[in-house]
Amino acid sequence: MLQGLPVVSSAPTSHAAAPRPPRVNRRGAELGPRRGIPRTRHRHALGGNSLTEEESAAESVATMALPLQRTAWVVNKTGALSGLARVHDEIAAPAEGEVRVRVRAIGLNFADVFSVLGLYQATPPTPFVPGLECCGVVEAVGPPAKNLPEGTVVPQVSVGDCVMAVARFGAYATVVNVPVHQTHALPAGWSFEEGAGFLVQGLTAFYALSALGNVRRGHTVLVHSAAGGCGLFGLGICKAVGAHAIATVGSASKAAVIRQRFPEYMPAERIIVRDRKKFGAQVKEAAEMIAVTEGSAEGSVEGSESGGGCDIVMDAVMGDYFRGGWDNLARGGRYVVFGAADLTPAGDLGVLGWIALAWKYIRRPFVDPMNLPGDNKSVMGFNLIWMFDKTTVLGELLRDLTQLCLPAPKVGQCFTFEELPEALRTFQGGNTTGKCVIVVPE
Repeated sequence: MLQGLPVVSSAPTSHAAAPRPPRVNRRGAELGPRRGIPRTRHRHALGGNSLTEEESAAESVATMALPLQRTAWVVNKTGALSGLARVHDEIAAPAEGEVRVRVRAIGLNFADVFSVLGLYQATPPTPFVPGLECCGVVEAVGPPAKNLPEGTVVPQVSVGDCVMAVARFGAYATVVNVPVHQTHALPAGWSFEEGAGFLVQGLTAFYALSALGNVRRGHTVLVHSAAGGCGLFGLGICKAVGAHAIATVGSASKAAVIRQRFPEYMPAERIIVRDRKKFGAQVKEAAEMIAVTEGSAEGSVEGSESGGGCDIVMDAVMGDYFRGGWDNLARGGRYVVFGAADLTPAGDLGVLGWIALAWKYIRRPFVDPMNLPGDNKSVMGFNLIWMFDKTTVLGELLRDLTQLCLPAPKVGQCFTFEELPEALRTFQGGNTTGKCVIVVPE
């Protein structure tokens, strides 16, 4: 499990509410405001007082005494979003090393779509509750865990604390139990919605660029789907370390989102609206322009020094766009893969959906390992969920990520808990920007 997460702040802090992003329907059209969905904030921002240690312990023990009723979204059959069903069930008291979190916001990830469709290798057997991350308030604390791996960082958590949390599935619920070492204090000034968009996508982008890509000052980095959650984190990391980013997006409207968030760092000529027929030429032009305008930066890999290439490609799209990035990867460069959005089905997997998916699959790109030594390039791939057992590594990654002092994640769209299937459908369509978040009422 995702372990070893250090605490950002050990003291209670207030969290101001950011302006609420627009609600959209499944076609991406903006909806009017819905009543009863207040922008969620930390308890102290609402005028509450922090609990004393005695009050916290007493409340925790009282809350743990009995199972608790909750509402959750369950997948009974994979293959279609219609397989999601809202159910009422009981959640047990927190076990050893766990905390109970009253969920206030849930972050959506592409792994959620793939798990509901049955295309995700890590998906548990049905029925299961999807969801990898959430943010909320600690309601109860279980007994201390024993025999955790050496080096695991276990934060001090008390009832009433606002925390971000990751789970190996199970986050699509109003109440969850998660290991305490998979929680992280909500930073001061962040809303619950922003907290629900940090851990999974932040760690994904940082692992891709830092641990695998070894990004350094002066590198040229191609960031796919740059207006999405992981992509915006990728651009922020590149800016923080002094790398030159080239962003790719699927539409001009998404390019505007990047310019708004990075007005000086990302000029228009470094943002590519992808064209399947000439994507390679688009990347080549952007990389060569960086080589000319920035010069050969000290520390760049061989290819960047010799005339304009990408030192790192951060790819969650693949499909028809792989070749354009691979052909422009400099010698010594690293191509990091963590998704395949171009292969994502447009809807549910009926007969026609499976046929379309099979056609894309047999046409997927290939790289001959025998050619890699001569090309002096690397292809790397990872899935963050398989890294959950690397407790100390992920703890160190999160420590280094937080030291970059990146701004809070951009929350693009908010949906209610009841609208969760519609939210997934909208997210699947690829027309969203930033983080898609489910707001859970108190």
